[in-house]
Amino acid sequence: MGKLDNPAWWAQSTTAAYEQFIGRRVPGQRPDGTFQTSVSRATKLAMKPLMDAWTEFAARDQVALDLCAGDPRVGGTEKRLTWRTKSHDGSVVNVISEPKPNSTASIVVQHIGLATLELSVQAKERWSSILTRFSSRL
Repeated sequence: MGKLDNPAWWAQSTTAAYEQFIGRRVPGQRPDGTFQTSVSRATKLAMKPLMDAWTEFAARDQVALDLCAGDPRVGGTEKRLTWRTKSHDGSVVNVISEPKPNSTASIVVQHIGLATLELSVQAKERWSSILTRFSSRL
């Protein structure tokens, strides 16, 4: 019989699917009732130069600045770098630089803890627009 590498992940995935099926949760909704969204782009940059470029861009992009409350923090490991900040509504924004097999990296924006599905959809649109502007400057 086969072995699951990560049974907790599968259990969580099954639970979320069941809760969506019975109407207790909608796609994108977290167990605490809040919503999250994400947007990503592939780039030609390596992980560290990508995070450096994002940090410089975000410090000057007025739309990104308007979405963030407080100073962002950057941290990470050899496997990923993360730029973190809170939004004015208390939700959390993570911008992650993740390496790809060909020595490039992708950038992923996660906006977590949004109060409604509508706010999640709006956040996805805003972050998609921001990443499009950012990517066009690379």
